Amino acid sequence: MSIEILIDALILVVLLFIGVPAPLCFAAAALFLFVMGDFNKANFLISAGFTKLSSLILLAIPLYIFAGGLMTEGKIATRLIDLAESMMARVKGGLGIVVVFSTAIFGAISGMSTAAVAAIGSIMIPKMVERGYDRGYATALVAASSVLALLIPPSSSMILYGWVTNTSITAMFLAPIIPALLLITCFSVLNYFLTRRMPLIELPPPSLKEGALDVWFKTKRAAFGLAMPIIILGCIYGGITTPTEAAAIAVVYSIPVAIFIYRGLDLKGFSEVAWKTGQIAAVLMILVFFSSMLARVWTMENVPQTVLEFMLGISDNKIVLLLLINLFLLVIGMFLDDISGVLLASPMLLPVAMSLGIDPVHFGAIVGVNLGMGLITPPTAPILYFAGLIGNTTLPKMVGYTMILICFGYIPVLILTTFIPSLSLFLPELVLGYQPISK
Repeated sequence: MSIEILIDALILVVLLFIGVPAPLCFAAAALFLFVMGDFNKANFLISAGFTKLSSLILLAIPLYIFAGGLMTEGKIATRLIDLAESMMARVKGGLGIVVVFSTAIFGAISGMSTAAVAAIGSIMIPKMVERGYDRGYATALVAASSVLALLIPPSSSMILYGWVTNTSITAMFLAPIIPALLLITCFSVLNYFLTRRMPLIELPPPSLKEGALDVWFKTKRAAFGLAMPIIILGCIYGGITTPTEAAAIAVVYSIPVAIFIYRGLDLKGFSEVAWKTGQIAAVLMILVFFSSMLARVWTMENVPQTVLEFMLGISDNKIVLLLLINLFLLVIGMFLDDISGVLLASPMLLPVAMSLGIDPVHFGAIVGVNLGMGLITPPTAPILYFAGLIGNTTLPKMVGYTMILICFGYIPVLILTTFIPSLSLFLPELVLGYQPISK
């Protein structure tokens, strides 16, 4: 490994650590190589970046974000909350379970954890406080649940992981589903214990007939929103479309639902969603362009092989190495958003994982759970800080509850996902007939 690569890696790490936006960090590292590196005038670096940008798979990400934005502004959040509340809110601590389920579903529809925090948190946090929930707890629960958007399909992070590692996108949509369901279960159980001593105000339970009619009515109101992920995944796994084509169908489906059926979106709102999607897509393209340049040079300089040799030099025990990989991914997740983390960590660590007999699909689920946990892990915790702004609270009031959700929710699920491959490989094998490399 040349001295230029070592300096380049140091530049990237320092800029990320001091809080420079991720696209600019990758750009600075790539430009350093362009100016200082001896890579035949670095012409091939630019072509490598543009070649990666021409991938049709990448088009799926802004399309899913656009569809999610349309549904976000189309009053789907309110309808999902009403449905979940009609089923669970009269159970003791039921509003917490409503938050977990509605945030997870909405995060999957929108494709972004920040959108889930903004949409669900702005409605549910004040409602939970009115019912006697601690504000810090309500905010922490919204933040932790929103990160499930990384795991529940269609996930932008899993699309990007599949693209950067040349792994099946359809398999990557399925791999994190069981870990996500385990997280939902853990959060729901933890909610029961954490709210036992809170002075909750519970509504009187309705009669069986009244409750059933209420659930049926609110299911009909939320039906078009609930149908969206079913249509997307049905098209993909039914062999009708590719993930990118399904994303386009999602946009076409979202427009009439948001404008004419739910009537939550007008022309101004539509243009704002399109503008925000364009901004996100532009940032993503810059990130992909410069990260592709870095990945090309680092591969030429055998950086993944060097990382593998370094880790094997620490220990040749598979359990120890897997724990080191998880620790590395967690640190990356604490300082980077999920997309940047996938771009940086996946090509570097996948060779290490495969040398240990870890299947790429299994490793993708490990990456997703790790990066999700990093987004809410102090001291950086970008999603946690964003949720604090939405919930009008501070980090000290959230951090205790957050650490409980991490220690007794995320970490157990991460350990199970890491050391029990069937949790992430069962659905790809069942639905797609996927054959892991370890078999």
